[in-house]
Amino acid sequence: MNKWLKGFVSFWLWIAVILVSFMMLVVSVVASPIPTVAVTIFAVVIFGLSIAVPIINPAIFTKQTTTATGT
Repeated sequence: MNKWLKGFVSFWLWIAVILVSFMMLVVSVVASPIPTVAVTIFAVVIFGLSIAVPIINPAIFTKQTTTATGT
C-alpha cells in the first residue's frame, strides 16, 4: 500500500472507532436491558478497529520532522 492509501484507510478506521464507541454509549443509555452478546460484539469491533490502525499505518505514531532543513 502506498502512503496516501494507508493514511486514508487509517483515518477512516479511527472515525469508525469513534462512531462505534459513540453508538455503544447511545445504546447503553437508551436500552436498559442490554444483552451480553451485543456488548461483546461492540467490544470486539472497537478492539479490532483500534488494533488495525497501527498495523496498517505504523507511521501514525512516529515523530514527523517538517523543518526546512530536514533535520
